[in-house]
Amino acid sequence: MDQTKQSRRSFFKFGLGTAAAATGAKALAETCGIFTGEQPLGPFFPNAGTPTIPVNERPNENLPPHLSNDNDLTYVNGKLGKAEGQVAIVKGRVLDNNCEPISGASIIIWQASATGKYNHNGDGQNEDFRHPITGKIIKRKLDPNFQFWGRAVSNIKGEYVFKTIVPGFYPADVQGGWYRPPHIHFLISAMGYNQLVTQMYFNSSRIADNDFIQDLNQKDYLLQSGQINNEQRKNLVVDFKPSGNAIEGNFDITLSRG
Repeated sequence: MDQTKQSRRSFFKFGLGTAAAATGAKALAETCGIFTGEQPLGPFFPNAGTPTIPVNERPNENLPPHLSNDNDLTYVNGKLGKAEGQVAIVKGRVLDNNCEPISGASIIIWQASATGKYNHNGDGQNEDFRHPITGKIIKRKLDPNFQFWGRAVSNIKGEYVFKTIVPGFYPADVQGGWYRPPHIHFLISAMGYNQLVTQMYFNSSRIADNDFIQDLNQKDYLLQSGQINNEQRKNLVVDFKPSGNAIEGNFDITLSRG
């Protein structure tokens, strides 16, 4: 059997095996009863007709793009290459405000490539930009071996998992000095609960230029918005630890009842 396919199959089958361990008492204590802070949907959600490069692992004209891909974004079915960038495992649980698990929740994520480029026709500006500290030219480009978005469904314990890469930062307002830090967009839906749109941010000594990234986090208009409180803001920034050839972080999501 092709090793790539075997690796993906193993990830889907066993990927949740350590999620409960990753969600320890400390993580639950920090999120229990604190509804996950909302963040804007942003302009790059993968609606029909918007992707620059079609990425559809389950071709179906009746299925919108955001429901067409699995939870391993580091490979695209039918391609031999592997996504560029640092591999990151994002695990967690979908919970109610009593810390009870919510099973069957749909978790959709979408993000930029390792160079900060979205697979979206609307992301056509600022193709190249200068790093604000080093002055190095960063070429924002699409990665044909990256999936860009994916979907998972929480199990009976509320657990979910994604395998992806650390996205690049990119300019939102060069004149104003605003650069969006690496982040992943989330859309979570569950029967009986209010739909949640949010964004998850990165912190890790294993990520290159982490001090610079934390500076971007501190200056980001969306993460620092007054629409969320300090505890919610803290929970949106995930600490990632080394895990084999990847880094791994826990992002628990608490939903409010509809």
